[in-house]
Formats: sequence, structure tokens, C-alpha cells
Amino acid sequence: MNRRDALFTTGSMVLSASLGALACGGGTAVAQNAPKAPPSPPAGGGHAHHGGDASLADAAHACMAKGEACISHCIGMLVSGDTSMAGCMKAVHDMQAVMEGLAAAASSGSKHLPALAKVAAEFCKDCEAECRKHADKHAVCKECAEACARTVAACAKAAG
Repeated sequence: MNRRDALFTTGSMVLSASLGALACGGGTAVAQNAPKAPPSPPAGGGHAHHGGDASLADAAHACMAKGEACISHCIGMLVSGDTSMAGCMKAVHDMQAVMEGLAAAASSGSKHLPALAKVAAEFCKDCEAECRKHADKHAVCKECAEACARTVAACAKAAG
């Protein structure tokens, strides 16, 4: 990937995120910044309800959070002209898209969770492999890779 492609990809991702924020409306942005009490976890802990898989939902949420930090780091490097993180950013972006659905399916106890977990594990494996390439130089990459590894293990349990 050359610098022009990397900057175009970065710009597209920023535009996409901005449009998403606009679609959510101004009230959401205010609510995100307002202090609020953490939700009470259901009996047994975790995010899952009605027979869901709390450990898998938690793992998917952790992947998304670590992925956000990794993408921010990648964007900073791309903006400075360093395109070495472009593959990492793409893999993390793809992983995050799938983790959002996985977390929702795990929380709700979807009947499709085993099949989705198998597919989601593949996205996490790809992300982990890319992040491991940079883990010795960038802590955010190491943390994202470790979160993906934990999610792969949780997916394996859910997939059966």
C-alpha cells in the first residue's frame, strides 16, 4: 500500500466514523460525555442476558476497545507518513466490525452464536497475526493481539 492509498483509506474511515456520529444525532454525543453510573451486571456477572454467553460478549467488547486504541495509533503513524501499519489497521477495522455483531449475539443468546463464533474467530486470528508483527515495537498492538487471542479461545468454546 502506498502513501496515497493509505491516506485515502484513513480519510474514508474518518469520514465513515463522522457520518456514523452524525447519524446518531447530537443527543448521543452529549450522553457519551455525561457521567453516568455503570449498569448493574446481571446475576452471574458479564453483559449477557437470557441465556447469553457473558464471557464471549466481554471478550468481544475487550477486542473492540483494544482495537480502537490500535486504530488510533495506526492513523497517527499513517498521517506522519509511515505506512507500515496499514495492514494492521485494516485487520483491526475488519475485526471490530465483526466483534460488534458477536457481542450482540453473545449477549442475546442467539441461536446463530456457534456459527458466528467460528467466523468471528477467523477475523480475530487475522487481526492477531497482523498486530503480532508490531507487538515488540507498539504496546497497543500487543494488547490488541492479546485481546484477539482471548476472543479466539472464547469463540472456540461457543462454537462447540
